[in-house]
Amino acid sequence: MATKYKIEIPADALRETEIHAGEELALSVEHKQLNMRPTGVAEQLPQINIWLYTVPAFLMMVIFFVYTKSQAIRQMALNGQDYSIANAATLLGTISGIIIFIITAIWTKLHKTGPTKELYWRNLPTIVVAAGLILVFSFSAAFWLLERMFMDASFDIYTSSVMVFMVLAVVNYVMINLAMTLTPAVITNLLTIMIIGGMVFAMLTNSSRDWWRHNFSFLGTAQNSANFQFNVTLIFSGLLMLTLVDYLFVNLQRRFHGKQLLVLRWLLYGLSACIASIGLFPNDPQYHILHDRISMWLVYIILILITAIKWLLPGITRQFLILSYTVGALMGIEYIIFKLTDYLSLTAFELLEFGLAFSWLLLLLQNIENLSRFGHNLFLVKVVEEDSALAEK
Repeated sequence: MATKYKIEIPADALRETEIHAGEELALSVEHKQLNMRPTGVAEQLPQINIWLYTVPAFLMMVIFFVYTKSQAIRQMALNGQDYSIANAATLLGTISGIIIFIITAIWTKLHKTGPTKELYWRNLPTIVVAAGLILVFSFSAAFWLLERMFMDASFDIYTSSVMVFMVLAVVNYVMINLAMTLTPAVITNLLTIMIIGGMVFAMLTNSSRDWWRHNFSFLGTAQNSANFQFNVTLIFSGLLMLTLVDYLFVNLQRRFHGKQLLVLRWLLYGLSACIASIGLFPNDPQYHILHDRISMWLVYIILILITAIKWLLPGITRQFLILSYTVGALMGIEYIIFKLTDYLSLTAFELLEFGLAFSWLLLLLQNIENLSRFGHNLFLVKVVEEDSALAEK
């Protein structure tokens, strides 16, 4: 007969779940870890009624159809014109997606049915704007690609309406799912997508193909036609990072205490403010000095964080410390090479420094997330053989 083992679950831990005594659970082994969850697969996933995302999409499709009919448009271009399927889907999809996201996020927070309950109300506006901007970037990139795949493609009003409906239904579903599963990891992914997506979008749509001959900040200046998108991306990336730090430290400070955590929190707040300010004060002549000063403050904060992270963040791993010092050393070596030689151009230097700093920052946020996730809801249990457990009784 195979040996059986027993785990005693503390009452405080059970109260944090919707599991009841005597209920059967599904046990799985993943990466040498035991995971227990309800047996029904449906209970593990957000339950989204089909009407919640198809009805709003249908209403938006009706608006699209009626307006198009009133303009006597019989054939509609896929992209490239003032009134096209791409523009209509982007406008209606962004409006529909944001409204549904707000409603779902508020509903889940009020009913405490998902991770959104951990968010402050003040965090919601920033997340909503960030989600909206990501929607616009996603639409622009997708239809930009489709335009090059299907040059000069156009469709009749009925086919166009069906296409718009399908796009909106998918967007609505994604936004509902996002609002119901809004965790720090999801916000970190939003931050990554927003910064990288916004930069790539600005590079693709800018008016000057020789922007890289100037500097990285050129993308935010008035000389670039896509400067608004680039600067807005930086502003709301900073605000989104501020929201993420606010969210993470709520749980982190339930487990760890001390002034070093407060210092770390305010350094990250300062870093967020610098990112937003670089977009708020672009490298135009009237803001040039302030823009450079803010950029240097950002670099100083990153270097302070890398140098002092061992003392600022309790529970940090040795591997992350080694990685942090390696990144700091590489940034220092690049700076010396840039200052003493002509090997690196200004744009190359800025992009390499940004890549290293941003990658390290994401890893830092993930480490803080892991520590905060196992903060107030960490319980100690013991695995014993079932016979031994009976003997102890």
